[in-house]
Amino acid sequence: MYRQNPLTFPLPFISPRSMFERGDLKTLLLLSLRQSPMHGYGLMKSISEDFLYQPSPGVVYPTLQMLQDMGYIKSSEENGKKVYSITEEGLKYLEDNRASVMRIEANRSQLASLLLRKDIFETNRLLFLNYPYLNQRKIEKIHEAIREMNRKIREAIFEESS
Repeated sequence: MYRQNPLTFPLPFISPRSMFERGDLKTLLLLSLRQSPMHGYGLMKSISEDFLYQPSPGVVYPTLQMLQDMGYIKSSEENGKKVYSITEEGLKYLEDNRASVMRIEANRSQLASLLLRKDIFETNRLLFLNYPYLNQRKIEKIHEAIREMNRKIREAIFEESS
């Protein structure tokens, strides 16, 4: 089933929150901390950007405390804020729960694919709806922007794997 507005991209009617199972917030937090140490707000922002799901502080901070009590993360004080980092035990937890990690990573890939298609659609829509109102100077600026965008896309597509 698709939810559709005539002038917007048809996205599957799924809630990013519905992609998670009970207890996945622990894994999400540990995956974010595996990338780099962060404070609580940074963790919420990271999860929001990666999964379009904004966990509330009322859920995140108790979960961080629980992870710290379990020895999966540790915290330090930096500039008056608690900064959390993953421990060896936390890395082992991720390894022991590889199936959950793989499911979550697959969801992230699915969301990224949907968002890319949405961005492409929105760019086309913007150009299509406004083209009749563009003067020559604006058309030239847009043409320049599209050439630069295409160059960057080619770089991203064909970059060498490291």
